[in-house]
Amino acid sequence: MSKGPDDMTASCYSLVVDETGIATVGFDLPGKVNIMDDTFMQVMPRLIDRLEGMREHLRGVILTSRKSTFFAGGDLALMRRAERGQEQFLFTHFQRLKSFLRRLEKLDRPLVAAINGTALGGGYELCLACHRRIALANPKTRIGLPEVNFGILPAAGGVIRLTAILGLLPALDFLVTGRAVDVAAAYVSGLIDEAVETEAMLMERAKAWILENAGTRQVWDRPRELGAHRLSAENRGAIFQVAPWLRKSFRQPSQAAVRIADIAAQSIFLDFDIASRIETRGFVELVLTQEANKRISAFFETNTRPQRLD
Repeated sequence: MSKGPDDMTASCYSLVVDETGIATVGFDLPGKVNIMDDTFMQVMPRLIDRLEGMREHLRGVILTSRKSTFFAGGDLALMRRAERGQEQFLFTHFQRLKSFLRRLEKLDRPLVAAINGTALGGGYELCLACHRRIALANPKTRIGLPEVNFGILPAAGGVIRLTAILGLLPALDFLVTGRAVDVAAAYVSGLIDEAVETEAMLMERAKAWILENAGTRQVWDRPRELGAHRLSAENRGAIFQVAPWLRKSFRQPSQAAVRIADIAAQSIFLDFDIASRIETRGFVELVLTQEANKRISAFFETNTRPQRLD
C-alpha cells in the first residue's frame, strides 16, 4: 500500500509528549541534513496543526533534530532557479514560510530550540523563533546566518529577530559579515542562551526551562515592552553608526550588506509583521540579482551534493 501525504510528512519528524505535557519534535527530513525545501513546506503546516490541536494539554514544545545536525539552511536550489517575473511567487512562498514560524512562536506555550548540531541560515532562523536556544557543545557545530555570502538576506525573519535580540550593531556584526561561529562563541555573543555538554543535559535543560517559564512571550510580541526594547538609547544611537561602520568594515559594502543594514535599522521602529514584509521584499529583490545568481551558482558548481547554507 502506498503512503498518503500525511503518512509521508509524518515520517519526516517524531512527536512525543511526556508525562509533564512537554512535546518534543525531532525533525528528520529526507537527505543527510534537514533543509527548508518543498518537503519542509509540506511538513510544517501539518505539524503545527497537530500542536495547535493539543495545545490545551501542552506545557511547552522542544524543537530538535534526529540527525547529527540541527538544520543546515534554506532551499538554495529554489533560489538558484529564481527568475524575473516570479516576484509574486517568491514573495508568497517566503511569507508562507515565515507564517509557520509565527504560528509556532504564537502557540502561547514556551518553545525551546534544542540545538544538537549545526544551525545555519534558515535553520538558525527557526531557532530565533523559539523563546530559548540551548546548544550541545560539539566542536564541529556552527551557528549563524551566512546568507549575505550568497548575495541575499535571511528570508525567514532572521534580520528582524536577531536585531531585536542582540541590538542593532551586534546583530549586524553577524548579519552583514555572514560569519558562523562555534557554540562557545555563540553563547558569548548571545546567539544562544545556554551551552551544555551532553545530549541528556540538552533535553533536561530544555524541559526545566519550559516548566519554569509558563506564559513567556517573544519580546516583539509584548506591546508594553516593544518600544522600550527596540527604541533604547543604545539602538537609537546605533542607527547613526551603521553607515560609518559599513564603510569601515568593507571597502565597498555589497548590495546585500547595505540592504540588510537598512532593514535592520527600520525594524527597530516597526511592528514585527510590517517589518517582516519589508524583509521579504528585500530578499526577493536580492535573490533576483546577477550577484546572487552568480554566488549561488558557484556554490552548486563546487558542491556536487549541495545541502547547506555555509
